[in-house]
Amino acid sequence: MFLHHTLPHGGNPRIESLLKSLAPVYYTFAHACRFGLSLFFTLSAFLICELLLREREAAGTVGVKQFYIRRILRIWPLYYLALALGLVYALMPGGDAATAPKLGWFAIFMGAWYSTTTQEVLNNPANPLWSISVEEQFYLFAPWIVKYSSRKWLYGFCVALAVFANACLFYLGKTGTSDNCIWYNSFVQFECFAGGILLCLFLHGRVPRLAVWQRLLLTAGCCLFWMTAAYGQLYRSNYYPSGPTGSSILIGAYALSTLGCVMLLAASLGATPKLLPRWAIYLGRISFGLYVYHDFAIFLVNRLPIGSVLNHAKLIYPVYAFLSTALTIGLPLGLTLLAAALSYRYFETPFLKMKKRHSVIESQPIQGAG
Repeated sequence: MFLHHTLPHGGNPRIESLLKSLAPVYYTFAHACRFGLSLFFTLSAFLICELLLREREAAGTVGVKQFYIRRILRIWPLYYLALALGLVYALMPGGDAATAPKLGWFAIFMGAWYSTTTQEVLNNPANPLWSISVEEQFYLFAPWIVKYSSRKWLYGFCVALAVFANACLFYLGKTGTSDNCIWYNSFVQFECFAGGILLCLFLHGRVPRLAVWQRLLLTAGCCLFWMTAAYGQLYRSNYYPSGPTGSSILIGAYALSTLGCVMLLAASLGATPKLLPRWAIYLGRISFGLYVYHDFAIFLVNRLPIGSVLNHAKLIYPVYAFLSTALTIGLPLGLTLLAAALSYRYFETPFLKMKKRHSVIESQPIQGAG
């Protein structure tokens, strides 16, 4: 998602001059980076379902109250801190004060539906929090479904969820709904949750024992599917904004993106420490903060006169391109890493310790189970 928010998505004369006929490939890649969020939804559904099934097997039931306490302690502190920062930004000189009251929708976890119904993307660094509202909506039914459903019924539930998501895609495509409104639609994103739960049910608590070449093949397949899905979405937006053809492209694109997420998740499960070094594991640990803070870092860097300074320096293009990339991508990335690390250590950790007291099943062993 960081690259999706920092890379140009079209109409950049320098990129088109440098890459020429390959510029559409670059733009497709930039668009495909958004599927990192789809991976987050898929992974979340997989982990939640796995932990709840383990809890049901160990305790004989699912403690719904404890589940919600754990989720609140993990998500709400950082979520509402980010909303507060977004409000501060909106009221600062140079901020968009009109976004301040609209953050109220996010405060009740309706950010996704606000963007879907109003066809508006907030000009505020707290806007990425819309996805957390989708996650919270998933939590409304996830523990209840696992508590009262057999594995057979869970399979049926996932199929029904995927069918419903695709029915929504067909309708949205036929009515010419904009790509952004489709992306923000919770019902559309539920297909990713269905994919994560289906993978959990298929593995049945096992960790896939895959050779390195098999993991690489699955990862390559994911990249291919994501690029194809991104191209399909862009192609539909440009040439088939409405009608049955546009709907079929949408359905295929979102199916490929979800399948790519499942493939990448399967490729990473059970990976040895050699394939997942400590720094990668640490990034996974602070990933929530990375997601929450990345747009704040991007907004902050965008307020700096980087382009003006580089233009006045009259640098040759290769040097200009390197410095521009380092400053517009590297600088916000560094700030995001710093903010997420400090947040995890000094703000999130106390809440995580409280969350652990309400755990029935440890979440850590999932990766190396078996």
